[in-house]
Amino acid sequence: MEKAIIGLLQRVEPTITDATVSNLQQIAGGFSRETFSCDVSATRNGAKVTLPLIIRRNPPAVEAILNTSRAVEHDLIEAIRTKSTVPVSRSYGYELDPSHFGAETMVLERASGNSKTSDLFNGGPDEHQTEDVIRHLCEVLVELHSVDISIANPQGALSDPRGVGIRTSSWDEYMDTTFEYYLREYRTINWDPTMMVLLDSFLTLRRHKPRPKKLAVVHGDFNPANFLYENSRVSALIDWENSRIGDPREDLGWMVLMDILSNTTVMSYPKKEGGFLAYYNKLTGGDITQEELGYFTLFGTANIAVPVHQSVARRVRKEHMLLMPFYLTQSSLPALPAMAQLMGYTA
Repeated sequence: MEKAIIGLLQRVEPTITDATVSNLQQIAGGFSRETFSCDVSATRNGAKVTLPLIIRRNPPAVEAILNTSRAVEHDLIEAIRTKSTVPVSRSYGYELDPSHFGAETMVLERASGNSKTSDLFNGGPDEHQTEDVIRHLCEVLVELHSVDISIANPQGALSDPRGVGIRTSSWDEYMDTTFEYYLREYRTINWDPTMMVLLDSFLTLRRHKPRPKKLAVVHGDFNPANFLYENSRVSALIDWENSRIGDPREDLGWMVLMDILSNTTVMSYPKKEGGFLAYYNKLTGGDITQEELGYFTLFGTANIAVPVHQSVARRVRKEHMLLMPFYLTQSSLPALPAMAQLMGYTA
């Protein structure tokens, strides 16, 4: 892998010479990709530099949870980095030829900042920063949702990054084709009778569509684990593999659920503004309601539940013998009662 890392960097920046890789190690996080950290010492334009890097490599197809492209992710990150003020690490590039890294891979700058965002909550050591960090996080999300789709998605790849038939020429078409995808794929996730809750959620969402909103670039996994912070500011949004064109309320709804599962209280901040939703509405001039937040909490849960439970189902059918799908059930199965509650189940 060291040779492949150096080769990619030198292809992107031919002035990089005398490069050596150190501290290469696999790290936790980004569960749908194999993630590595390393440092590269090199000469760039005659000056000695050290490049902190993150390597994200696709797992074998049968093990994959999200089948998205590193090329698409790279293009989005670079568009966001160069065309907006959203804090995001540079993506140096990607390699689609598996003969180099063993699988499709991308190489990114390793951002500075604390990735243990749990330190901001429940009496954590950085709780004095929480108000300012989450205030900035909300401002960052508003900026992301304001990015011109034509800039972030010039080739249209973000309209259907999973290749499942989503169309985005209008809000209604986006929602309707998404429901078609959920219902079509239900047969591939029906590995246990409890999956009936998912089927009910798909049908409930289709029956009770909210008012339309202008589509936007959504992060797709906006949660307490996917930002870094330092000096009371967000230093980077990370893990863009599930990003797409969608309804901006999806990011807000997903944070609601992940707040619960992560034992954090992001949505309660900034307290001086009445919480995350109130501040988001203030910044955008919008009037997103708590009811809409509940709808998109259910919508976002359904969206990630399809690929997650497809992975679990493949393990149940013994298409592979990895333990990761059983780890996923620890968070995905407890989400089912929350989905039932959102749909108004009485017991």
